[in-house]
Amino acid sequence: MKKIILLPLLAIFILNAQNSYINQILILNEGYLDFSSDSIIEPVTIGSYDIAADTYSDVITIEGAKFASDLIIEGDFFYVAADNRVNKYDLNTYELISTSIIEGARKLSIYNDYLFVSKGDYDPLTFGPVLFDSYLDVYDLNLDYLFGFPTTNGPQFSTENIIIENNKLYILINNAYEWGNYQGIVGIINLNDMSYQDEISLGDDGKNPVNLMKKDGKLYTTNNKNWDGGSVSVINTNTNDVQTLNLSDISFGCGVSVLRENKINYQESGGSDMKILNLETLAENGFEGNLNLNFYAVSENPINGNLYASTSDFVTNSSVIIYNENNFEINSFTSGVTTNKIVFDVRTENNSSISENYIGQNKSHRFDILGGLTNNSRGIQLNVTESGDITKSLIIKQ
Repeated sequence: MKKIILLPLLAIFILNAQNSYINQILILNEGYLDFSSDSIIEPVTIGSYDIAADTYSDVITIEGAKFASDLIIEGDFFYVAADNRVNKYDLNTYELISTSIIEGARKLSIYNDYLFVSKGDYDPLTFGPVLFDSYLDVYDLNLDYLFGFPTTNGPQFSTENIIIENNKLYILINNAYEWGNYQGIVGIINLNDMSYQDEISLGDDGKNPVNLMKKDGKLYTTNNKNWDGGSVSVINTNTNDVQTLNLSDISFGCGVSVLRENKINYQESGGSDMKILNLETLAENGFEGNLNLNFYAVSENPINGNLYASTSDFVTNSSVIIYNENNFEINSFTSGVTTNKIVFDVRTENNSSISENYIGQNKSHRFDILGGLTNNSRGIQLNVTESGDITKSLIIKQ
């Protein structure tokens, strides 16, 4: 016997149910540059991986770029920092929309209608850093230059990762291209008035930060120090207080790192153990089973928690290995040469058109509590008449 409860108000929730899904995964491949001859052997490419079809294909080649350093998605477009330029592409057709020459472009971030570009570069003639008037530039979303933060009122050294949190922009300042003079600073931009508000020192043990992550009002950096060890710094964004923890199991700088739930997974540069830092206790907690390869890029699927990790010999095609949340390998695919960034194209599916589509015919469909169609004997049932009237029922017992 069916037990039915009529739900006159629940239809509003069901008819507007939204489901997030991964449309594609964009793969940034930095290619292969022969440093001895300064010649491009394999160009920078961008690939797309279709999870459902389990297929990968290169969709864009950036000719003339010696390397690539970042890719971000914003709305129907994505932006790529490649060598001395930033390109804007259509997310669906991969058409090049616009490009801008930006010497030393490193990392990208978008806030409202502003594109922020961190900067830094190595001079092969002087074996030192390229000096810029500004290490943080701002463009509109069509890649037209707006303004920069000069070294007199902004970062004074090369910059790297950017995170935006609570109307503030946080940027790593590491001076990574000047050996022996590494910096450990996080600069803060007030996005309400675009002023360079403050700098946070990570201390002597927090020099040369290479990654910036956020969780629950805190920022986390992994730091290479002077390539004689590694550390993690924790910043409270409410107070700007800093705590830097030396990592006892790192002796030659940090490799990849990724924040997963209540831990940071990280590797030593060139190492194969994926180590664990517990974020609740800030204690080193051994290493992950099964994640025992040297990875060049890691990224977590925001929908299901699967980990995507690339391995590379920097000469031939890379391999991207997919692990589930328990670190068991579930799939892999071959990508381009030297995969260094894995970005998820997350989209939202809206089921709000159900009743409109069924007006003029008698229909009955059953949904689960998240609004997805189901064949289960229990669930939320919508009965639509020819006139468009809807009866909502919750079947809780068959």
